[in-house]
Amino acid sequence: MLETRIVSSMEKCFIDQRPSDFPALTRLNMYKNERATVQFATYDPDESDNCCRLVEVRVFGGLAKYAKMHTVESIPNYAPSFATPKRTKELDPTFLRTEPGLYPDVLAEPMRGNCMPLINQQLHTAYFDFEGADIAAGTYTTEIAVMNGDEKVASSSVEITVLDAELPEQDTRVTVWFYADCLADYYNVEAWSDRHFEICENYIRRAVKNGINMILMPVFTVALDTRVGGERTTTQLVRVYKNCGRYSFDFDLCDRWISMCERCGVKYYEISHLFSQWGAEHAPKVMATVDGEYRRIFGWETDASGDEYVGFLHAFLSEFTSYLVKKGLKDRTYFHISDEPNEKHLAQYRKNRDTVDKYLSGWKLLDALSRVEYFRQGLCEIPVPSSDVIEDFMKEDIAERWVYYCCGPWIGASNKFVAMHLCRTRSLGMQMFKYGIEGFLNWGYNFYNNRWSVDHVNPFLNPCAGYWGITGDAHFVYPSQDGMPMDSLRLRAFSQGMDDIRVMSLAASYYGHDAVVAEVEKLTGNIDFMHCVNDAAVMQSVRDRLDEMIAAKIQ
Repeated sequence: MLETRIVSSMEKCFIDQRPSDFPALTRLNMYKNERATVQFATYDPDESDNCCRLVEVRVFGGLAKYAKMHTVESIPNYAPSFATPKRTKELDPTFLRTEPGLYPDVLAEPMRGNCMPLINQQLHTAYFDFEGADIAAGTYTTEIAVMNGDEKVASSSVEITVLDAELPEQDTRVTVWFYADCLADYYNVEAWSDRHFEICENYIRRAVKNGINMILMPVFTVALDTRVGGERTTTQLVRVYKNCGRYSFDFDLCDRWISMCERCGVKYYEISHLFSQWGAEHAPKVMATVDGEYRRIFGWETDASGDEYVGFLHAFLSEFTSYLVKKGLKDRTYFHISDEPNEKHLAQYRKNRDTVDKYLSGWKLLDALSRVEYFRQGLCEIPVPSSDVIEDFMKEDIAERWVYYCCGPWIGASNKFVAMHLCRTRSLGMQMFKYGIEGFLNWGYNFYNNRWSVDHVNPFLNPCAGYWGITGDAHFVYPSQDGMPMDSLRLRAFSQGMDDIRVMSLAASYYGHDAVVAEVEKLTGNIDFMHCVNDAAVMQSVRDRLDEMIAAKIQ
């Protein structure tokens, strides 16, 4: 007999499990401007040989017309963590699994419109979103059923209550680095062709939909994750000309990029790094037409403090900052010096800061760095520390507080590895709210290269970035065949974490910040960046309590 169950969107349902392994989700709240999500788990214990088929799934009830279905697909996970399976269990027993295998992660469009796979003695899930601008407040009994024609073969139900309130607009700044070159490479299209812009728009629109409201703008090909002496595919928005020793610049592609981002709802822009990663000693790759010849004029061979590159930066920043001011973007734009400098790079970073200071004074300057000396010495007004050293920075008087994670931390902390519980990825929202963190940065929205970008990789076949990183670290979305992104379960959990900030902010407007944190901590224990919720029921109880507090006021 076919088994079905509606379970939390925070559950990762592996194909060797059964619906009964997860608590049934019987009720769920949502706000009028929020997306509610559930999973419909199916399992057929049949022993017959005819084991593979597609089955139609339908939604019944008042919210049926607002339902959007995806199927949850699995990927090979060769690298669940940085340690061996046994050692990972010892260091962090909250990992869902530590062995390599198939892990659920991809949200795919259903086949034949509204069908999901059903394979005997395997668990498969359909993922349902409910949202719509015109949904009326009220409680809706929602049934999801496997169909045989017009007959319901098996079904499960959940009550979804639409609260008579809207969440405040997201004011948390979120950037997960967007790589235009990876899209040109994967889809084999010319950089900045019409098709490339179309694909970029698809991916940026999806990022904004999931709470990523700041986009990395490649004025020059991004100086990130590139082998010394190597190059990434050129994706440079600024056209550079040098004639008779004088520079001039064409910002037409920047106009097109900004118009695209504005259509997608992007709020903030970060300009690609002006100096190389991990030391800031070199220039990024810069292409130019020099006296009629198109060629690379700066790169790994360029001294970041040399007269030639310093002179170029002065010419470029003088015109580019004026351009941004005319576009009305000064208050929405962030500049970078170099990514992840350490204690050995202070002197070089200071030189680079001096180089650009005349032109970037009064602009927001932001960098991922975990040495508090950079802030104390006035070199970076908006430092973005790793979450495992955030406490060092909380002691400083920083006007705009940010945090990031990348390859680590991974023991106990929130991150986006595929082997982690989805609640753990989502926990970042509660952590940021408690600490008053205004911005989040992560390095991998759609990185489809291997280490140092020597080769391109297929993220479906090798989701650990060519055996370089931990599975899930390098990307939040997968590339479909038609130029559209496919969300991951992890991206959705992250998005829900950003929505949690909005819910907590709404509750705080009635009760105050500290009172809201105190209520949440009654359920979660002490909130800090090195401890996370790893239980869907606990996460649900947090939202239920916050909803109760808000409902008491709006009624």
